[in-house]
Amino acid sequence: MAEQSPFQSALADFTYDVASGGAIRHLTDLGYTAKQISEMLSYPTPMKRTQAQMWKRLLETGVILTQEPGSRRESSAFVREYGKYGRTSFRMVSESDPGKTGMGLSERTVRVSEKEQLRSLLSRRIAENGARDSYAACDFGLRSVDASANYQKLLAALDTREREYLEGLPWERSLVYHRLNERMQGILFRLLDAGLWLGDCFFLATGERIHLI
Repeated sequence: MAEQSPFQSALADFTYDVASGGAIRHLTDLGYTAKQISEMLSYPTPMKRTQAQMWKRLLETGVILTQEPGSRRESSAFVREYGKYGRTSFRMVSESDPGKTGMGLSERTVRVSEKEQLRSLLSRRIAENGARDSYAACDFGLRSVDASANYQKLLAALDTREREYLEGLPWERSLVYHRLNERMQGILFRLLDAGLWLGDCFFLATGERIHLI
């Protein structure tokens, strides 16, 4: 099969975005898995495209972060300025990402073996901060590389939809941070109960990082 030209590739991307991109973004916001979304699309869309669009949407909405929550992130923007005689010009300035900058999170260490204490603590922190400002570090992309028995054990500890959600995302081969919404809370606590959870939790409203050992 001949390789697509850049134009053909761009045209295909545009076609799929018009036909199914909006639906994928909307259904991702509602919490559906890649498999569920694929089954609901009226326009036939390759699974890899669905997964890529889902991942992009989760990044856009802050459900997934690629930088540690609470770290300082800079972005650039243009500001309009007026000269002495009313002449307009634009200047690029750096600005911080609001709500997650320079927080200086305090750190608390908790042993994973103390399951009940940890579950209670995390539940309280999620309630205090709200899901929007609560994150968990996730290394699923790293752990799935070799499809080891340990990773299969991790998946087996989850219910059908939770496993479907994890397997349906194109996790980066690096540490990422997932908002502790209802689904991720379920995943977190199931893995915690099974002794399979690894990773820190971040609570931005109260400025706390819980380090699990």
